[in-house]
Amino acid sequence: MSTLRVNFAGVSFSIDSADGMDAVAQQLAVGSYEAPLPFLMMATLLRVEGAFIDVGANTGIYSVMASVVASSKDVIAFEPLPPVLNILRKNLAINHLQDKVQVHEVALSDKNGVASLHIPNPSHGLVETSASLESDFQQAHSIIEVPVKRFDDMNVSNFIGVIKADIEGHEYAFLNGARETIMRDRPIIFAEVVGPAKRGPMNALLQNVGYMDFRLRPDMAIHDGEVLFDNAAWNHALIPVERLAKFKEICDSCGLPMFRSFQLS
Repeated sequence: MSTLRVNFAGVSFSIDSADGMDAVAQQLAVGSYEAPLPFLMMATLLRVEGAFIDVGANTGIYSVMASVVASSKDVIAFEPLPPVLNILRKNLAINHLQDKVQVHEVALSDKNGVASLHIPNPSHGLVETSASLESDFQQAHSIIEVPVKRFDDMNVSNFIGVIKADIEGHEYAFLNGARETIMRDRPIIFAEVVGPAKRGPMNALLQNVGYMDFRLRPDMAIHDGEVLFDNAAWNHALIPVERLAKFKEICDSCGLPMFRSFQLS
């Protein structure tokens, strides 16, 4: 097993490079992965009480990072794809976190049962990061059936502080299936919003539960008043309106200015 040592925010941890096939591990090791999300998420974990929920944990990069940066936090990971689950468990083991991070081999959605996970063509030779429950996300090379559950039905007793959801266009379904938890705990949520995402329903849900959307460019966080797709900002921060001042404090700690977009009439 080949490992990479990553230094991040004053701590270090190891990640399995899958013999060079894990592009995420390679990018993280050189500090080029998903800016500004890693620093912003870890700054949030250090400033917000409650557990960290990693939805679409993939190989476990964020679960490991959260466990070492905010070591007092409970971390709960959800990932249904067997090949990446194997790497996730390796990453937990090499960092001695296998007993700290709870791993659920299930996909989160807005229903309970079984659903088709669409897996792209594997000819790129890298660890798969784009499997989706959305049939129209991209052309599937193969399909497997995986268990799906609503987060509200997972009976997680922890108070939830931060959620990361990266599930290839299925983020709205997850949020809809976690509505009761969102209303109860008011977590700060980091969610990917890709081109095929159901932005209209997501926008309506956020308004209904009292959340604001910020798209996260590497050099700024932008609130548009609605959920927009931005090819330079796939990651969004979903913030309870009553925690806007806390989010500003977090952004300030990362040197990330906040802007509200507007149009001149």
